Amino acid sequence: MDGEQRPLKLATGCMGCFTLAAGVRIIAGIDFFQGMLTVALGLLVFMMPEHFKGHALAHHYLYNETTMLAVFVMSAIGGVSAWFAWCAIRGVRDVDAKLLWRFFLWKAGRAFFFSLLLFSDVWKTIGTPVLGNYMTLFLVATAWRIYLLWIIFSLHERINNNDVDMASGAGYTREDLDEHMPIVP
Repeated sequence: MDGEQRPLKLATGCMGCFTLAAGVRIIAGIDFFQGMLTVALGLLVFMMPEHFKGHALAHHYLYNETTMLAVFVMSAIGGVSAWFAWCAIRGVRDVDAKLLWRFFLWKAGRAFFFSLLLFSDVWKTIGTPVLGNYMTLFLVATAWRIYLLWIIFSLHERINNNDVDMASGAGYTREDLDEHMPIVP
């Protein structure tokens, strides 16, 4: 690491008031909560569709298969998101760079996919008065996702280098590092 140049400057904190470890823990906690709520909502839709439509359950599943498929896919994505968030929470607690890397890759994939979806909707707004508002939404949402990825990546890199000073700057105590890091000089 003596003369090595970093292509990306690592973050030193999250939102100006949290350590990197606390920031990633908050990001992962929100992701976990959102994923579990998505699964719970999907289960509610699957369990009680006749309550809302007034038809038999078989009738609802037979004639609303597109809706049921969408609910199933969103519930599956919510479950996977909750699992990756749980990996990140464990990774922050156990100072494990591999678990944080899994969470980073999941968040990067989701950020790319959702930004692509938002951008694909821009074409629908060309020539309408909402184009400026939609472009602002696209830019702010994409910038926020990139910032969160930078925070997660920074914590991963600080842990992955096995450098006590870098990991200490991320919000870990010396006791945490002695217990969990494989090589502590």
